[in-house]
Amino acid sequence: MTKTEKKSFHQSLAEWKLFLYNPTSGEFLGRTAKSWGLILLFYLVFYGFLAALFTFTMWAMLQTLNDEIPKYRDQIRSPGLMVFPKPLTALEYTYSMSEQPPFEKFTKELKRFLKPYSVEEQKNLTNCTDGILFKQTGPDYQACQFPVSLLQDCSGVNDADFGYSKGQPCILVKMNRIIELMPEGSPRILDLPF
Repeated sequence: MTKTEKKSFHQSLAEWKLFLYNPTSGEFLGRTAKSWGLILLFYLVFYGFLAALFTFTMWAMLQTLNDEIPKYRDQIRSPGLMVFPKPLTALEYTYSMSEQPPFEKFTKELKRFLKPYSVEEQKNLTNCTDGILFKQTGPDYQACQFPVSLLQDCSGVNDADFGYSKGQPCILVKMNRIIELMPEGSPRILDLPF
């Protein structure tokens, strides 16, 4: 048969059947059982080796990590501070007493910020002794309760407006956790006259 001659449908079908399984040579898809066995064995060993290499690499990398302290920390030595309510620009807080309501956005944000510190939200936390460092050595850590009464006039308990209605607004500054920081003494922020 030459290249220009077309094969009939039956001839093509017979060739496909012969390719799928050749009973005279015992080939399946053009390979013998031994050939298929060797290929499967090669890929089984190859992918098994890759999986073992990946597993060993992950295990070796995880051995360099500490469960207590992150490996890489900020290069900045000063603590991160968060200010509430968040100012619109830089650290400028402006409101006009003539507008109604003049300071509602600030008091709403302060109430939203202090909500997780309510007694109901903190009932599962540890009641730590005031003034004594609560040092823990893992692996199970507990958080201390933070009573909002420590904020005195800025707690929102006695004054729902956080001092904004009197012209003495409260601005809360929260310091983020610093690993291995051991505070000494009794740090306080002094009330500075304006």
